[in-house]
Amino acid sequence: MKNSALILIMLVACGPTKTTEQVESAAAKVDRITAHQYTERPTGDGLIQQEIDLNRDGKPEIVNYLRERAAAARLLVRKEVDLNYDGRIDVVTLFSETGDIDREEMDSDFDGKFDWVDHYREGNRVMTEVDTDFDGKMNVFSYYEEGKISRKERDTNGDGLIDMWEKFDRDGKVVRTGLDTDGDGKMDERDD
Repeated sequence: MKNSALILIMLVACGPTKTTEQVESAAAKVDRITAHQYTERPTGDGLIQQEIDLNRDGKPEIVNYLRERAAAARLLVRKEVDLNYDGRIDVVTLFSETGDIDREEMDSDFDGKFDWVDHYREGNRVMTEVDTDFDGKMNVFSYYEEGKISRKERDTNGDGLIDMWEKFDRDGKVVRTGLDTDGDGKMDERDD
């Protein structure tokens, strides 16, 4: 089983030097785990669905969706993770045709609603949306350039309009701020 070999390599490579007995014992344990906790089946839309039940409660904590390719290894297109073992998905990660991460959605308060979304371009995060007051509407938008935050916009009063802006330097320090004081979505005050 390919996955058993990969897990075994990870177990052996990540720890202190192992004896032959310890490696054989780890290999037997990996085979036992994968046989009971790992399933794979085709979906109706042509993908392969892998489910991994980490805590053996009968519900998968990790679900991967892969696309078969003729001339290359399978392509991971979506990953779903239940972080707190409650049976609900807390993180969904979508991947591009090149295998780079495209978008990641998270439920940070485990209420069943995604309140954090990271957007990526060519595997690099370019924007984050966050619902900080958990009302179902994103209200903080952070933008990144070359892996560093460049600006942040906020809707502080929940009206759907940006009313606070921050600009950051290369070190991540705020260098400019702006406020909308009359509620029209346009900056009225600026502090450089």
